[in-house]
Amino acid sequence: AAGADRRWRLLAGGNLDDGAFAALCDAAPEGVVVERARNDFPALLANCAVSVSQGGYNTLVEALQARARMVIIPFSRGGQTEQSLRAGRFAALGLARCIDEDDLSPQRLAAAIDAALAAPPPRGAVNMDGAARSAGLIARWAEGADG
Repeated sequence: AAGADRRWRLLAGGNLDDGAFAALCDAAPEGVVVERARNDFPALLANCAVSVSQGGYNTLVEALQARARMVIIPFSRGGQTEQSLRAGRFAALGLARCIDEDDLSPQRLAAAIDAALAAPPPRGAVNMDGAARSAGLIARWAEGADG
């Protein structure tokens, strides 16, 4: 697998209790760094080979801004659909590889990571200058209303 010889960083969210976090740290094999969520997450994404995440809104937008290759395993237990819908849209746009939570296996994850690593980083599929574009539209509408 293309990702087997790489250094991996596992970022645990703030909701993970200290005992579970310590167990993750103890169980991590060589080449895997386990840390709590970091303030420099956008910089990590900008420099990563591939991002593997569940597909929360903020994480995917930050990965998209960083032009990171993505593998998404959306959280779908308890009838949750938000992350699955978002992940499916990212996959349809060619921005990510997705694995359904129920279909997750080490082999499928490794294959998705290898496919993501073999692909070019996502470029230009989503317009990321929404604030500037919105301000320009509002300014044009305001000028039209005054004149």
